[in-house]
Amino acid sequence: MKKGYCFFLFFIVICFGNSYSQQLNYTLSRDFLWGIDDYYNSKDQNFQTFVKPFRYADINKITDSTAQFPHLSPKKRTEEKSNKKNKFELEIAPLLTAEGGYQASSSSRVTSDFAIGGNLVCNWGDKFSINFKALAGKATYNSSMDSIIKQTHVIPGIGYAYRANHDSLNPKYAYQYYSGYLSYSPNKVFNFQIGQDKQFWGDGYRSLFLSDVSAPYPFMKITTNVWHLTYVNLYTIMKDVTNPSGMKSDWLNKYATFHYLGWNITKRLNVGLFESVVWQGSDSTRHRGYDINYLNPVMFFRPGEYSVGSPDNSVIGASFKIKAFKKQQFYGQLIIDEFILNDVKADIKHTLLNNNAVKWGWWGNKQGFQLGFKSFDLFKIAHLNFQTEYNYVRPYTYSEGNVQSNYGHFNQPLAHPLGANFWEECSFVNYRIKRFFIEAKFIYAIYGADSAGTDYGKNIFISYTNRPSEYHNITTQGFQTRLITSSLRVACVLVPQMNFKIELGMEDRIQETNYSKTQIPYIFFGIRTDLGNLYSDF
Repeated sequence: MKKGYCFFLFFIVICFGNSYSQQLNYTLSRDFLWGIDDYYNSKDQNFQTFVKPFRYADINKITDSTAQFPHLSPKKRTEEKSNKKNKFELEIAPLLTAEGGYQASSSSRVTSDFAIGGNLVCNWGDKFSINFKALAGKATYNSSMDSIIKQTHVIPGIGYAYRANHDSLNPKYAYQYYSGYLSYSPNKVFNFQIGQDKQFWGDGYRSLFLSDVSAPYPFMKITTNVWHLTYVNLYTIMKDVTNPSGMKSDWLNKYATFHYLGWNITKRLNVGLFESVVWQGSDSTRHRGYDINYLNPVMFFRPGEYSVGSPDNSVIGASFKIKAFKKQQFYGQLIIDEFILNDVKADIKHTLLNNNAVKWGWWGNKQGFQLGFKSFDLFKIAHLNFQTEYNYVRPYTYSEGNVQSNYGHFNQPLAHPLGANFWEECSFVNYRIKRFFIEAKFIYAIYGADSAGTDYGKNIFISYTNRPSEYHNITTQGFQTRLITSSLRVACVLVPQMNFKIELGMEDRIQETNYSKTQIPYIFFGIRTDLGNLYSDF
């Protein structure tokens, strides 16, 4: 045991070499993205930061110390360029999670998370790369996460949760995590990727288009960069696991196509257009599979899908980013699930004039928006950053009459983790010095939960046909709940080439209604190879 443990630690330190490939994807972890965002906030940079993950080909020019994780060290790039004869490279490195925590509430509990796995990287010249990650582990969670897992049977961002003990008070779950992709760029215009992984489309902490909240899913992605334009086609296969049996044999395939077109209109202004469609793979009468009509790479391929009563779930949207001054930026998103102008006018008239004579609050007005602000090098202190963001989504947005066509995968939303029928404010302050990173976060959200089996529009995984009212629907209707999350986290990167870091953090979560209040203080400590963002603040 001791020899094996020592060998494992030795393997962690030395096995990951200095290779660098243009076509590998950079991590989605926000800890490592701040320096990149700061660099490309300059008006002299034309790169679009909306579609993530980035590739190293997109960010290899950055030498700022806040972005030298992983593989971004100028020294390593110089070594790589001087060794062009080495056309084929293969690397295998371990993955490790070892974390413990304590919930200091009236129902106190000890948490743990231990997992091991491997990361394989294969590079063939500068145009072709393969990456595969696998991780398996067992974990116990604090009360808030445990309640989410019991409700969804899924560990958020990871995958299906398998019960590993019979302790009802402190259950342990086993899980497996798999991701990987093949990336190929024949030239500077096109990049092709196929595999199973996560995506994040947006400039904020949340995304109302496509986020990394859910587990990885199979995909094929084509990215095209021409002039000041970026165009992305994403084709995916996802899983509907809402069947209460929880058996794999009852999981159903669902499919989705996403398009995004971004345009840098000026050096400071970027705008984008988005569309998506999600549909069930089969029903009681036929096996549909991947609809060939949705392989069309052109945006707005099926205008008829956006009408009310469509059998498939379509969402369209728009985004913007403004590079304000030298170190600030504003960003935002607008999404439209369904839209009828006369009903929107009725809502505006009711809001401004308090006119109850008209039919306002139609349930099918399903829209949402995001507004955000970032400031880099706050108070002229290098690497001190601030961000604040507001998200608003109306009831029943992202849901569908047919449950299999909802905007989710593996019982987790594809966009915002709260689903719909909420508003939320998020704020962050973080600071990096060398390999140390510290972040303070505060989130205040109000959402309308279902009550007594009545669907008020938050849960996107149930059919909207069970709604109680056609009109007079307002955001946060239902059993109004306030969610307040504040946290402080300190991290130190031990092995940059592997995203291997040590973390210490504390979080206080308050969930309250007019009738009850639950507070969960939580502290944790651990070491892990950072696979990306895992969310617990919803």
